[in-house]
Amino acid sequence: MEATWNSGWWDFHPLSEYPRKPVEWSNSSVIFTAHALQPLIIARHFSSSRQFNLPFPAPISSNLNTYDPPTIITCSPDDRWLFAFFPGRGEDGLCCLWHRGVELDSWSVKEWWLFAQSAGVVAARWLGGPREWTIDSSSGAPTRLPSRGPSTPVSNPTLILVTQDHRLFVCYLRYYKPKLNMFSCSLLQASVIVEQEPDNSQETLDEVDSVKICINAAIGTTYSDSSILVAMRSQVFPISFSVPTPDQFSLDLGLPLEMEPDQTEVYPTAREDSSEDSTIQIAEVQLQFDGTRMVLSSKVHPIIENAPNRLRDLCFVCKTPSNENLSSTSMHLVASFIDFKEYVSLPIFSMKCYSFIRTNASGGEKGTWTMQSEINRDFEPGALAQVAVFQPAYTDHGVYVSIYDTSGMQPRHKIQQAELSVGHLKMLKIPDLTYDDTWGASPVLAPIRTLGTEVPINSIVSPGQNLLCTIFPSPWSSQMSIQKLPRPSSSNLASSSGSIPFLALSIVTAILSNRSTDDLTHSLLPSSTPLIEVAEVLYHVFTLLDRYVPGAFTLQLGITVESYRSRTLRTSSNIHDRERADVIWRTAHDMISVATCNAVFNDCTDGQEYQTDLFWQMIDLSSWILGLVETIVKECILSSDFADSIESTGSAGDDLFGSDSPIKDTNLRSLDYPVFMHLVHIQALRNLRIALGHVNRFCKYLTGLTPRTENSHLSKEVLLDLVDYSGIDIPGLDKIFQELEDFVQEFDDDQMRKALASCSPSLSMQIPLREAVNSMSRSPALNKARLFIKSFEMIDGHNQTMSLDRSQKDKIKNRDVVSKGVLLYRAQGTECVRCGGRSEYGKDIMVSRPLNNWEKSWARRCICGGLWTRTLP
Repeated sequence: MEATWNSGWWDFHPLSEYPRKPVEWSNSSVIFTAHALQPLIIARHFSSSRQFNLPFPAPISSNLNTYDPPTIITCSPDDRWLFAFFPGRGEDGLCCLWHRGVELDSWSVKEWWLFAQSAGVVAARWLGGPREWTIDSSSGAPTRLPSRGPSTPVSNPTLILVTQDHRLFVCYLRYYKPKLNMFSCSLLQASVIVEQEPDNSQETLDEVDSVKICINAAIGTTYSDSSILVAMRSQVFPISFSVPTPDQFSLDLGLPLEMEPDQTEVYPTAREDSSEDSTIQIAEVQLQFDGTRMVLSSKVHPIIENAPNRLRDLCFVCKTPSNENLSSTSMHLVASFIDFKEYVSLPIFSMKCYSFIRTNASGGEKGTWTMQSEINRDFEPGALAQVAVFQPAYTDHGVYVSIYDTSGMQPRHKIQQAELSVGHLKMLKIPDLTYDDTWGASPVLAPIRTLGTEVPINSIVSPGQNLLCTIFPSPWSSQMSIQKLPRPSSSNLASSSGSIPFLALSIVTAILSNRSTDDLTHSLLPSSTPLIEVAEVLYHVFTLLDRYVPGAFTLQLGITVESYRSRTLRTSSNIHDRERADVIWRTAHDMISVATCNAVFNDCTDGQEYQTDLFWQMIDLSSWILGLVETIVKECILSSDFADSIESTGSAGDDLFGSDSPIKDTNLRSLDYPVFMHLVHIQALRNLRIALGHVNRFCKYLTGLTPRTENSHLSKEVLLDLVDYSGIDIPGLDKIFQELEDFVQEFDDDQMRKALASCSPSLSMQIPLREAVNSMSRSPALNKARLFIKSFEMIDGHNQTMSLDRSQKDKIKNRDVVSKGVLLYRAQGTECVRCGGRSEYGKDIMVSRPLNNWEKSWARRCICGGLWTRTLP
């Protein structure tokens, strides 16, 4: 039996209310939202559960009741700055600029300033960001696009604000000057304002009995053009409006109560108390630098007439330049409207697209912007809830729209927490506003208990254009929902077509743009996605990185760690896949660590000498390297007894791209086990040999060194004990590795990428590996008794041969991910959001010496490429 649900006009009324709750998704994958009741910004890292709050500026910390929750939140493209505007409760509004430290959750207030009532911020945009990347969907060739908007050669950051009194402010920090500067120009009349000079322009007076307040604005910039287009929608308020005092109330209950006057702002924001203007005002602004000072000039364009009442969304869409013509001279203004008619039936939703073309002036110079066309579209049946701009990095420009159903069927047998589709997300073409048939549709899911009653009031697209974060109009808490965005229907994760998967293109673009890939690898988490498809996507990513990014091996390992570790943490239905993914990401992390250790040894060596103050750090690295080699060698010995009996059809590596069957792992000691990638991938094997060479040379150096202090003598004895009791003769083992490298270097790059994507040696790779495994088993360079039986294991009874993986997990858990030293948990440290590794190096207050180059290189990012968050002692 099924029940019917129906929406009323009141369910969609929050879509028309201002100001709406803000939401921002930064390029480091942090989602910023406003607290429901307090002037507080809440930050959540996606897709982990880490949450933190931004510190208060001084006026808010002294009195939380003075300001409302923020209505504008925007993060700079480089994730170093954050801006927010807090409306005042009967007071001036407050603007605040935060600066981020090394960690994701380390923010400090840089500047704060006030804007008068009725002059609050309604729109904000950053200038001077890094140039964007576009990538060809068929060949995968990346292209860096021209810069957008005016250049800012002497300021960073540079932020432009549009305020309620129709002015544009430029807020910036000059290089080498710590104080924030700002100057502004009018958007209602032509004006020219010079930096650090007084503004002598005269504002146009409003009508005698009313005043116009800007309630919504959009800021647009285009490629290879220095102009800024601003579109504004205003609301008319009567000047005679006043707040009633307690004496004006006719009700007197005779109670001894002292009523405080309502601290309502001068101009009300309720739509019922005022009329919304039916026009859209357009202004053009130029920001230029004359070599000494910045100059701001504005020009007013003809207004757009007969724009319907109740504006919902207003945004500029910029066309991506083609490879043949990297200059774009067109912009499109997209506006959506909602009409409640007489509040007796469901509202009508519509959209308009206004196209602007820059004409050429005489002499080949660029002329002014003019509106060329206007296209209308109505949405019936259904409700147009959200409009989000698509960043055109792969195909032509467009916008995402979410269309909500107004009625539907609700199955009674569904559980309370189940979700049901209440609409769909689609791509609209610009400027004709038709559905793009080359893109699929994604369902909009909602809990059954809220069907038809809760519609999100704001949304933001993830940096990788893969997910949509929506905010709901809850008065008590900041509720959000994550929806999956549509993808091109011609690109999917199947390899039969031979095309590059859309997800692989997105990951490569994010890497080139120095953005987080958390929102993209999130698509690889569901247990319904087999490991073969994860390896397929990574294979295409590695192919493009090898083709266009030199030295991309560590980048490949970093994305491997992120993809498989996230799957390990969130996949619960398939135990075999979860265990396999866990071994894969740890193996990839070990490969990165080996490369890191080599970099540290190189930095700590001055010719043939070693820095004496770093002896213990190098001993930690040597201990970790020997421990990893022991694990690899023991796996080889355990696999040598039955390596010759492995059937040629039982390799997971060959199944990966030759059949539809899942990855096999019939025997944990088979030669397709991920740990053997250290020996069959040419770059990993070379790094491992270099690391062993560093340990061997450092040991010889300490052996020939005459200790002059107790500390140097102790460090010498510790390292010699580590090497002597490891059960490994380093020169003898290096000969076996040298013979193996001669065979491994014959493998082609494509075969290497396929094996690394699945972290599983292919059948052809297992042929020389089998020879190496058998050589290790018979070689006198390995002392099996010392390898498998340690003295401390004889005491506590632990059998190392029963669980080789447990020691690998303990390495990451109890060791510093950078220095490989033991974590002391006595100082505030950092934790990587990608691999979960912790680091305390350089955080201890007892460390007074300056950091080395290798310590500075991982100050902002972990060795795997992940960003840091703070951890308490």
